[in-house]
Amino acid sequence: MGPVRRFGPVALVVVALVAAGTVATLRSAPPAGGPVGGSPPGASGPPLPMTYQQAASEGRQRDENWGSGCDTRTGRLKVPTIYAPPCVPVSSGSNGGATSSGVTGSTVTVAYYLPPPGGLTSALPGATDPPAVTLAIAQAFVGMLNRIVPLWGRRVVLVPFDGTGGSTDAVAARADAVTVAQGLHAFASIGGPAQTTAYQDELARQHVLCIGCGLGATYADEQQDAPYLWGVLPTPDTLLTEAFDFIVGQLVGKDAIYAGEASMRTRTRRFAVVYYEQDPPAYGALGTSLTKKFAPLGLRSVDTESYLLDLPELPSEAATIAAHLKRSGATTVVFAGDPLMPIYLTRAAAAIGYFPEWIVTGTVFTDTSTLARYYDQREWSHAFGISSLPVPLPPSETEAQTLFRWYYGTAPPGKTASTVLPPIQLLFDGLELAGPDLSPARFRDGMFDLPPAGGGPTAPLIAYGNHGAEPRPSYSSPADYTVLWWDPTAKGPDEEGVEGTGLYRYADGGKRYSSTVIPRGTIGLHQTAGSVTSYSTPPTTDRAPSEPAWPGSPAARAPGT
Repeated sequence: MGPVRRFGPVALVVVALVAAGTVATLRSAPPAGGPVGGSPPGASGPPLPMTYQQAASEGRQRDENWGSGCDTRTGRLKVPTIYAPPCVPVSSGSNGGATSSGVTGSTVTVAYYLPPPGGLTSALPGATDPPAVTLAIAQAFVGMLNRIVPLWGRRVVLVPFDGTGGSTDAVAARADAVTVAQGLHAFASIGGPAQTTAYQDELARQHVLCIGCGLGATYADEQQDAPYLWGVLPTPDTLLTEAFDFIVGQLVGKDAIYAGEASMRTRTRRFAVVYYEQDPPAYGALGTSLTKKFAPLGLRSVDTESYLLDLPELPSEAATIAAHLKRSGATTVVFAGDPLMPIYLTRAAAAIGYFPEWIVTGTVFTDTSTLARYYDQREWSHAFGISSLPVPLPPSETEAQTLFRWYYGTAPPGKTASTVLPPIQLLFDGLELAGPDLSPARFRDGMFDLPPAGGGPTAPLIAYGNHGAEPRPSYSSPADYTVLWWDPTAKGPDEEGVEGTGLYRYADGGKRYSSTVIPRGTIGLHQTAGSVTSYSTPPTTDRAPSEPAWPGSPAARAPGT
């Protein structure tokens, strides 16, 4: 299933910050990118499970028993989502037992990281659920998928783990990772500290997967920690590369016609990048590398401004950055940071009479109307750019809500179901396609084998490995983006269903572009005609097949069903 169909975004920001044995028809494993510095345990072994799509491509789909849960029209399990797990042949026999740390013949132990109170959570009070509710939602989705997805005689056991340090505390994060690996003996952790890579790095050293960990993991981080680090959103440097594809195709060498200052509108664009930095730095050479990459296409120079995400210091950092941007003569500011900084940065820019174009890159949900309504509207009315997120649907139409109702017959508790589901979906996809001989390396190979799905306005393209976004192989998704711009006068519900003024408009009905595509020609920036702010239901291209309640599920057992 796919991670991004979606979101109560403010809750997502906070959460982000914070049986028989088996042997199936198998096929040869494809070559896959390994970790920098050597192969992990289990890098070789039996071939991977064959999916229905692979069997069909070879004309062998009629030779296998795909089981009653397989929808042979789609080659995926009978689950009402276009991201349903692929079908694999029914199997019998031994699964090999304890094939990896955290794995037995009947279970896979997975830690569920619960951040300590305070930090970024306190910046958006009431936006998330109490830990007990979040954990209950996660347990419910795990229970659902344990019944649906064939895991070769095993089931996932979700073990809550209370983080001991703040989001930037590298020492506590590393100690927590050791506890998860050696104390809980986990195969994987879902979640981790938001602002340090120490947790994911130590888990990789301990040969434990980290799914949906941290905010600022780069593509280089993913390669360094391969095959252990997996993301449910593109890395910030991937988003910036996509943004610069858009900039080259649409903006370079042209006047800054969307700026708020009249004098800028007749000037050739001069670009500056404002980005969130980590400690130790991870993005310092980003502006230079992007300029070098895109110089042959006309992008000659890029100014850069960085900041650390220290909540008490954000207002003063914003004032300093705004002053630097104005002095630099930048007409077009590319923002690649967290969702709180624009609150202060746009206010600071307005206070000194600086009204440039603002380029949205989609980092950490700066591309959601829920958050953009907090930004200075005189500034943000000149914002446009790209987003990996889908065109919004009503909360009741999001994937997490529809799947929960389909299986349990009721709406999920709390408000964070859409943030809890994506990493759990990724986990189950990898466990299924790894096959019975489960290990981190085979989890990687299985994820790289996952058939891509999506690509429509409300259903982003979910693809990993050599199917995913460049640079490849990709350990995070989506692998495409859409073009959007801010309309401060549009009225309607935001992604959380809250009525208000100010919405992102998605050009050309939310048409999506592959991460490898540089869009050229007319897109429809700041043009109401042809744009959308939301869909009431998924368009036909994104609509999941209708499926009856899963046999034995609470919804199937309910009276009248």
